[in-house]
Amino acid sequence: MFWKRNPGSIKSPGAGGEKDLFFRLKREITPIRPQGDLPLRDQGSFSRYTCELCTTPAPLAELKQCVLCGRWACSSCWTQEYYVCNACNGVLRLHLLK
Repeated sequence: MFWKRNPGSIKSPGAGGEKDLFFRLKREITPIRPQGDLPLRDQGSFSRYTCELCTTPAPLAELKQCVLCGRWACSSCWTQEYYVCNACNGVLRLHLLK
């Protein structure tokens, strides 16, 4: 097949994109949970889940999963600008200072 003849010509994200901010952050930040895993349920109710940063209960529709670490965060623990949680946003801001 054509696409299998020269696998070296396809650059992997790690080889050519070392300078790319997203791949540097993914390499530095340890994933807490895999993408797609559900958040922890709130012990006090059936229909609520807990924010993994501030531990406040919220419905699943109000929680968002961070693309870098996999944590589930509520709207007060979320940075919409980069679509990451506040914990990863701190690391992102440090990388932007360099």
